[in-house]
Amino acid sequence: MDVLSIKGTSQYPEVLLDRIKGRLEFSGNSLPEDAKNFFEPIIIWIDNYLQSPSEKTIISFRMNYYNTPTSRILFKLLKKFEDIHKIGNTEVVIEWNYPDDDIDMKDAGNDYSANIKVPFELKSYSE
Repeated sequence: MDVLSIKGTSQYPEVLLDRIKGRLEFSGNSLPEDAKNFFEPIIIWIDNYLQSPSEKTIISFRMNYYNTPTSRILFKLLKKFEDIHKIGNTEVVIEWNYPDDDIDMKDAGNDYSANIKVPFELKSYSE
């Protein structure tokens, strides 16, 4: 599957995973009661993608809010990209976009960047 697209709601993030463009996008809120079940097709898609990734992979986040189970899953997903970055067969960049007045979301990006050994770009934006 080249593209996985999930429409966002007030409880679920919008997700667009595009194999050809090498772009993985997550945005909105993520408050699923069963995060493991929601993210299962995303994890499967990413595992398949990692078998033959694009030359450059950009993982972009523009989250408004997410719960603790989502945070754990996002961390596990990002750790998967550490391995292909170390091997050097693909360039990986993580873009963490946060509202310029949201210190919590900025701190979350800083926490991920401190624990994920992949180039990490923190970008603020005005709402």
